[in-house]
Parts: sequence; structure tokens; C-alpha cells
Amino acid sequence: MQIQEHVKLSTAAALITAPLLKKDVWIPFTASLLIDIDHYLWHAVTYRTLSLRAAVRYFGQADPPQLPQARLLHHPLVLGASLFLAVRLRSRVLGLVLAGLLFHVSLDVFHVSQMNSLKYSLRAQANNKCRQCGQHDDALQLHTLHFSKNLLTRYNPEYFIVLCPDCHEKAHA
Repeated sequence: MQIQEHVKLSTAAALITAPLLKKDVWIPFTASLLIDIDHYLWHAVTYRTLSLRAAVRYFGQADPPQLPQARLLHHPLVLGASLFLAVRLRSRVLGLVLAGLLFHVSLDVFHVSQMNSLKYSLRAQANNKCRQCGQHDDALQLHTLHFSKNLLTRYNPEYFIVLCPDCHEKAHA
């Protein structure tokens, strides 16, 4: 899921929960957005650069590796430890931070399931043939033709095609 989608949905969640959370609404909102700092920190340590541009380029490539070490704050053990601490310390702040983290992770899980569903159905429709070069490939990748700004039409199959890894890289070049 792209950053702007997380911002939109986190903002909507903050507006909905504002009457309940009042002045503390910023805590889960901020946590739901800042959780992705783990991607940048992993990139900075792994590639020994603080360049935000390099990190954006890395994660914006055609099919970036989904490495667990790049998603430390998303890991169930980290989330479980946060829950344990929040309950053990009876900390409202930690509970609200955890709520924001869980909201973000739930959006990621939903997004991945939708994208996988699209990939498998479009791959079957294409008979495992790249839409660009026509080559048979069992490792076809999902490519976005149109990025819908409307979250309700984000996963419309007409906005995607399946491409072989070479054609997918060329499409992003």
C-alpha cells in the first residue's frame, strides 16, 4: 500500500475516533504513519546511506524484495511485546501506539491479500503469458497501469496487468 493511501485511511480513522480519544487521537494516528520508518532504517543500515531518495528508489522498484528484516516494527513478536508491555504497565499511551501500529498492519494485510488475488486471477486469464512480450512465465508480476486515487476502486482488475520480470522492470524504467 502506498504512503498516500495510509495517510488517507489513517486520517479517516483519526477523524472517526476523535470524539472518543479527544486530544490523544494524535497518538495512534502518528504511530500508524511512522511505523514504516523501519523500512528506511533497514535501507540506511544495509546500504550505508541516509539518502531518502535512494530508499524511495529501492522500495519503488518494479518488485522490491519483501524482506522481514525491513519490516521489524510490523513483526508479530514486536507487536506482541508491545501488547504485553501496554497491559503489564497499564499504559494508555502504549495501548494507543499499539492501536495505530495494528491499524497500519491490518491495512497492509488487506492490501497484500487483494494484490495476490488480482495477480492470481490475471495470471490465469493470461494463461501465464506476459501481456507485453507474450512469453510464457510462471513468475509473472502484477503491474499497475492506473493508480486510482479513489480507495473504493483501488483494486479494479482493469487497472492492472501481469508482466514477466524483464518487462516489468522495463515498465518501471
